[in-house]
Amino acid sequence: MSLSALLRQWFPRASGPEPTRWAAPRTLDRGRVGRPQIAMDAQGNALAAWHHRGQDHEGVYICRFHADQGAWDLVPRRLDSARTEARAPELAMNIRGEMAVVWHEREDGLSRVCARHMLGAAETWVPYPLVLQSSPGEVLGLHAAMDDGGGLHALWCLKEGSAYQVFTCGYDPGTGAWDGAPTPLGQVSRVPVYPQLALNRHGHGLAVWSEGQGAEGRVVACHFDPGGRCWSDRPTLVAPAPAGYIRMALDARGGAIILWVGEGEGGLQVLHASHLDPRSLEWKAQPALAAGRTIRWPLVGLDDQGHAHALWRQEVAGTLKLFTKRFAEGRWDEQRFLLVEDLGQSEAHALMVNASGQALAVWCQNRDGQASVCVRRFDGTAWSPHPLLLGAPGREARDPAAALTASGHVAVVWRQGGENDGLILSAVGEV
Repeated sequence: MSLSALLRQWFPRASGPEPTRWAAPRTLDRGRVGRPQIAMDAQGNALAAWHHRGQDHEGVYICRFHADQGAWDLVPRRLDSARTEARAPELAMNIRGEMAVVWHEREDGLSRVCARHMLGAAETWVPYPLVLQSSPGEVLGLHAAMDDGGGLHALWCLKEGSAYQVFTCGYDPGTGAWDGAPTPLGQVSRVPVYPQLALNRHGHGLAVWSEGQGAEGRVVACHFDPGGRCWSDRPTLVAPAPAGYIRMALDARGGAIILWVGEGEGGLQVLHASHLDPRSLEWKAQPALAAGRTIRWPLVGLDDQGHAHALWRQEVAGTLKLFTKRFAEGRWDEQRFLLVEDLGQSEAHALMVNASGQALAVWCQNRDGQASVCVRRFDGTAWSPHPLLLGAPGREARDPAAALTASGHVAVVWRQGGENDGLILSAVGEV
């Protein structure tokens, strides 16, 4: 059977009986483009952002999808600044359509963390980017999140020499101003730190990272109280174990789930989970979700009822496959669910879970040198029978990102092609 026939068999087109309705993918940009991000409001308006480096220009570019017109902007717009050695931007957007872009850039030996946001429903961006931090050293990670009231947080780790320090900076919509200076979280570390950030719609925040090595390694968390607009003065212990690939999610009730990969016996890797009960405010270790030779990039998402999905890649018979498990009523499924069977190597993936309990898994699938972008949705009860193919198979696809609203609007963005002749592609639909 030919590859095209096999793909048609396993991946029905969006125009078929599958209840998810997708528009044809749209090319947003081309050239030397970086990892894209996407966000959506409750009405289905979307914003995509990425970095573009041309021969005579460089910067962070944005492109908006207008739900009432069913169309993207004709051309992307460049945000000011984003100088040499700029890094991938992070997006934050709430259900009202307020939005911000946060990125880090490097020039003249200084690393800058920068932000630019839009003022309310007027669709007017503040005139110039704000520099949240400017320092010698290197920014190792950057995340941004926004609550329904327009509160905004950025989180990153700054490396200076052999010291690593986690910082955060917030925007208060009540005063219309960012914090006067970044707030350090935790102690200075001597090993790399890659913090993660989550913010629920009520403004409660959570920052999580791994610190220490070997027997001294541990997973810790800091909480943000929106009433006092302050972070906890010292991290809370989540798990006394070294961890990699940490990811987490926070629900509307204040519950949270953290996933990480640790080392097991015999060289195996183990996917661990811990659950923060919103009633007792205690972290509870969960049974291991998976164990195997290779486990990569676990992701987790929570709905408003505290139900969750975990998504990860794991080696099976020499090939990386994509698996998922669901968390409901305080426990995880006993058996993992295989999202795609024997169509080659599952590569970069993304997961979105909305407040209503729907979920969307997006991944890149590679077979015989042809790359495909695939989606599969969870309707609140079960996963759709088959994956869906977005667009046609082509050159290398990578860096998928997705947005899924409580009202069922969905958008996916990804990068396709080579380093110097890449494409930013997006598909928008409804579930």
